[in-house]
Amino acid sequence: MSPFDHKTVDFEQTLTPLIKMIGQITDIKVVPNEQIKKATKPPFVTYYPLTFDDPVFGDATANDGQFEAVISLDVFADTLSVGMQKCGDLRSYLLDRYTRQLLKRDGHIAIRSASVPQTRSITDLPFSTVHHHGFDLTIQYFRKYQSPIDTITSVGGFSYTTKEDE
Repeated sequence: MSPFDHKTVDFEQTLTPLIKMIGQITDIKVVPNEQIKKATKPPFVTYYPLTFDDPVFGDATANDGQFEAVISLDVFADTLSVGMQKCGDLRSYLLDRYTRQLLKRDGHIAIRSASVPQTRSITDLPFSTVHHHGFDLTIQYFRKYQSPIDTITSVGGFSYTTKEDE
């Protein structure tokens, strides 16, 4: 067994509570960004991690602690009003205290911020007319990874002193 056989974090498992909540809020299908062409027809929501595993407190080992990710959320719809409504509702509900409390309690995800919704553009879609609106959501999550190497916490009979500046 190699020391590299273990996942340091399971991103699918980490994001699952958020994805489920997005589906409940919008009442439409939620798919990863790479599955846009597989989606049958709008409306649907896509997600794509822009950044992930950014240590919140600058952990020197980056093995465990609180980490941050920025997730791009995009709503695709047949009409402008449906796209804007679903996107606006999604952002409002994700920033609502009730939703944030549920995600923190049940999914161990803290919502930190959400950018202002914008009209976005994408080409080569299998749909003739589509309206596309989205925003970026910043979340925090905790992960714990135990390195297979022993960590030295103390050395017997050794004392460390610093030399004062002269």
